Amino acid sequence: MAETILVPTDFSDVAYFAIDHAIEIAANFDRKIVLLHVVGKKVLGTPKEIILKKKLTVTIEWIKSKVSVDVSYIIEEGSIFTTISRVADRLRSEFIVIGIHGKKGVQHIMGSYAYEVVCSSNVPVLLVKKYHTHDGYRNIVLPIDFTSESTQKVICSVKFAEFFGAKIHVFGYLDKDNTALVIKKKALLKKVSDLFKPLGAEVSTKLCIDPEKGFANAIIDYSAEIDADLIMIVAEKNGGIPDIFGQNTTELLIDKADTPILTVMPTEDLEDRLEHLVRSFVDPLGVMNGKITSKYFIN
Repeated sequence: MAETILVPTDFSDVAYFAIDHAIEIAANFDRKIVLLHVVGKKVLGTPKEIILKKKLTVTIEWIKSKVSVDVSYIIEEGSIFTTISRVADRLRSEFIVIGIHGKKGVQHIMGSYAYEVVCSSNVPVLLVKKYHTHDGYRNIVLPIDFTSESTQKVICSVKFAEFFGAKIHVFGYLDKDNTALVIKKKALLKKVSDLFKPLGAEVSTKLCIDPEKGFANAIIDYSAEIDADLIMIVAEKNGGIPDIFGQNTTELLIDKADTPILTVMPTEDLEDRLEHLVRSFVDPLGVMNGKITSKYFIN
């Protein structure tokens, strides 16, 4: 079962911001951190590799000085666009945490590049741009596009809400102020909100109607308004991130949002992974004997 958080690093400031976020998650979820440094050809087996190993060792010592977690590193040859996802799959990682900032960050990941990494990943990807100044993730924005009320959206959000004491802010956007449409969408928001009630999660709903703003800017503005700690984008099962908001909106959100963004691509074993994660906190000794599923998961 997956127990690792994969953190690609190039030793830049934003890479350390990503590590700090990973520390927060690892400490709360009792997970391991694996640092990944991707190199080009003709690096492995050379003095450059020895230098990189020393830098990664120093980074590990820095992490362990902050918190008691299991940390290791991997140096892998390849392209960031394929290597990060490949290593995550190999390790069966639960998260990838990547630092991005303008044209800087892990091998200049930004815009469409970060978008490519997100879309190629089979595991959740957390994109961060700043040092983690908050205590956990207290306010989570969950944008929905009204196409469906995906169970995965609710499950993924509740997982974080439970352990960080977070409030889920379900957010919808319309670019038309049509009375009938507004009534319909508000009813859908309420339906999504009602899914959270049996799970004990605190939830609010917000419908933004603005023909000029656009979905990405609306999400960014609302996240700033409530001082959100996390924006969570969850694809529909068997779908993809582009199916949620479209490529342009998603790239704009990645580029402009200062709030960390967690993208989740549901896979067949997602619910099994999440149940394992929930159980490790709520019932570490297994005394509930399977009863946890009905409380924390929607069947």
